[in-house]
Amino acid sequence: MTESTVGISAGCVLTGLVDYVDLDGANLISNDYASGNFVENGKIILSPKPGLGIEMK
Repeated sequence: MTESTVGISAGCVLTGLVDYVDLDGANLISNDYASGNFVENGKIILSPKPGLGIEMK
């Protein structure tokens, strides 16, 4: 299942509670309507914005 950046950003916040995650779904969406937390080269990059760090494009 492919999630937008909104779903991925929420998942990124919870990664400290699990051993493995699959959060690259937003990388497959060409017309994603938001920006925020993301995964790059296997590393989770958290947004400096408050809350989930999501910003609508």
